[in-house]
Amino acid sequence: MTETNTRVALVTGGTGGIGRAVVDRLAEDGFALAVHYAGNKAKADEAVAAIEAQGG
Repeated sequence: MTETNTRVALVTGGTGGIGRAVVDRLAEDGFALAVHYAGNKAKADEAVAAIEAQGG
């Protein structure tokens, strides 16, 4: 059996400011990320696109 150790993070408030910087860094470090948003789908979509561009 192959063992994998995928690191996963959920950053609340991850679509702007400090939270977005944290998301970008975690994506660079290879984390699997979940993006949650409460009111601004466009910012969430932008964050997802950036994560995907980094291979996430």
